[in-house]
Amino acid sequence: MGKSAKTFRVEGMHCAGCVASVEKSLNSIDGVQSAMVNLPLENVRINFERELPFVKLRDSLKSSGYILVDESSQDLSAQKEKDIADWRRRFICTGLLGTPLLIFAMWEMLTGSTITLKSITFQFFLATPIIYISRHFYVNGLTALKHGNPNMNSLVALGTGAAYLYSLISSVNITLNFGIAGFEKLYFESAGVILVFITLGRYLEARAKSKTTQALLDLFKHAPRTGWVKKDSQWEEVSVEEIQQGDQVMVKPGGQIPVDGVVIEGNSFVDESAITGEPIPVEKSTGDTLTGVSINTTGLLIMEARQVGENTVFSRIVKMVEQAQNSKAPIQALADKVAAVFVPIVLVLAILSLVGWLMVGQSWVFAFNIFISVLIIACPCALGLATPTAMVVGTGLAAKSGIHFKSTEALQIMSEIKSVIFDKTGTLTLGKPRVVDFTTTLEDQKFIYYLASLEKGSEHPLAGAVLNLAKIQDIQVDKCEDVQAIPGQGIQGNIEGKTIQAGKLSWLNKSGIQLPSSQTDRLEKWEKKGYTIIHIAADGDWMGMAAISDTLRKDAKIIIQQLKQNGLNVHLLTGDRKAPGEYIANELGIENIHSELLPQDKAEKISEVQASGMKVAMVGDGINDAPALAAADIGISIGSGTDVALETSDVVLMRDDLRSVINAWQLSIQVVNKIKQNLFWAFAYNVVGIPVAMGLLYPFNGYLLNPMLAGAAMAFSSVSVVGNTLLLRKGDRSKRKGVWKKYL
Repeated sequence: MGKSAKTFRVEGMHCAGCVASVEKSLNSIDGVQSAMVNLPLENVRINFERELPFVKLRDSLKSSGYILVDESSQDLSAQKEKDIADWRRRFICTGLLGTPLLIFAMWEMLTGSTITLKSITFQFFLATPIIYISRHFYVNGLTALKHGNPNMNSLVALGTGAAYLYSLISSVNITLNFGIAGFEKLYFESAGVILVFITLGRYLEARAKSKTTQALLDLFKHAPRTGWVKKDSQWEEVSVEEIQQGDQVMVKPGGQIPVDGVVIEGNSFVDESAITGEPIPVEKSTGDTLTGVSINTTGLLIMEARQVGENTVFSRIVKMVEQAQNSKAPIQALADKVAAVFVPIVLVLAILSLVGWLMVGQSWVFAFNIFISVLIIACPCALGLATPTAMVVGTGLAAKSGIHFKSTEALQIMSEIKSVIFDKTGTLTLGKPRVVDFTTTLEDQKFIYYLASLEKGSEHPLAGAVLNLAKIQDIQVDKCEDVQAIPGQGIQGNIEGKTIQAGKLSWLNKSGIQLPSSQTDRLEKWEKKGYTIIHIAADGDWMGMAAISDTLRKDAKIIIQQLKQNGLNVHLLTGDRKAPGEYIANELGIENIHSELLPQDKAEKISEVQASGMKVAMVGDGINDAPALAAADIGISIGSGTDVALETSDVVLMRDDLRSVINAWQLSIQVVNKIKQNLFWAFAYNVVGIPVAMGLLYPFNGYLLNPMLAGAAMAFSSVSVVGNTLLLRKGDRSKRKGVWKKYL
């Protein structure tokens, strides 16, 4: 990675050739490590080896015919609207001029009228303003051609410019009667109408492309602007940028949480859908974490700011989405390679077609029509938009559902996954041990009272499960006297004058305390299930035992079933003991189970699966599973907004719902399929269109492609690719929802 990275907007890009030109120009600059263009977003992300002045970057790109703009992503929405309005204005102006130009020219052609000075003048004064309005095609295209980086604008400029210049020479030849052979026809209407069609295509393309970036724009709309901060015992409304770590922040009912922090006072329900995609508000009270951009729905909350500015979860999510949409998927490599040589090849084919038809005895008019048609129809716009538009829409849809792909590479690889490996604790289970069963010789309430009072002062991880049971049963817990913890064995203390012991049966056995024979079968059953068992005694007499276990997520069995039905191999890796690991695996229907693994052991198991030829996704909590997440082809962190989860995984699932795993997989498949469709039609368009434009059908059926039809076909090819991509927005949601109807 370079020293730093920054994203800039680029004006003047319209096709895959433009992308190649921009990247080539910027990558040639000393100090630039890499430059990566995103065509739908019309920007470039530059990784620097060292700091470079913006003017150097701008001037370098300007020489290639493009404009580099130092603007932030927050200006994206306004810029998109500006671009749409600009292309709308250009289309209206050229259309008003081009329509009478076409009608007049067609009328003369159909009636066989002789070209007169009046008709020449009329067509000239209609076509010339169109050329002027469309001058950006010529400035950009000819500049790029001059610097050896021809692009789509170069083709348009050469094609329409040649038609216009030919018409000017013909106008002089006809008017002054010079008698120059081959210059007896006007092509003003071809040059003008082609530009009208191309401008219309750009306008429609701009509108469609703005929809592809809507998800990112929606994220920006969620960004909070102000917050109420306590200053000198007074509450003051300040901008979010002024909130500092450690500040006390008040969030009123209905107000937006401005930064990340923790509740220090109050109770409420918070809508976290902007972060997790989950529509149901979550209850929050003292000690609970709050995430910026969430909405406080009911009660007043006082929070302490913990993460502010670029360190908030929301800021990092926005950054992730931006970086993902500015990355390139491996599938785009083919299109980029083709695009780099496509325009030069088209120029050669156009010239060869012109020369070839002249050599076989055709007229200048005939050959010139073919020359223009080849240049115009061969525009690689559709090819350039095929992959990035689908990736932008796909990552945007995922973000709306709380699924964050950190790169388009991850989005593509996700579709190739054949094995899904799960961590157990905190992933398939809730990671919160609870008392699942108990038996006692006392009254239930008394038993829980003794056990919870003893564990009240304990730091053992299982103490929380016991205390939570007392809380659920509404049992008041008292302080235990003379508490002694015996590491690895248990704990003892005095309650109501009795010596209470709780821990392993082997420890109690040393004190002469025995398990009643009537409880032997129950104990064996619990041990087979992998439960952690606490035995309790009072004054040397066994009085009960409690079974503690982690709890399966309610959606765990559904997700495993669905993955297997879709032909995916499922594995379970856990550092836990063999018994609980196998019990969980059997409950979920997982045949591949590996227990008692250290973090590095999990990574090795993943490598073993990969060695069999399968791409692997690892689903973990993003902390102790970091080596495994890194080793997998795709690392997935679920239900967490932690720093580690955001940094170590390829995919972050903000919604604490295992179904997001298969939703991410299905979405990736849909996106990749859409890319393949787009690439097929883009290649097919050029494979079919160029030979037709070259006149290869003419010897068989006398068909020649009219240059104006070529312009219309070229314009709408890119619109059709973007339109096909946008079907993802409509079809994806309904398809993914339908998957779960029979399970829920």
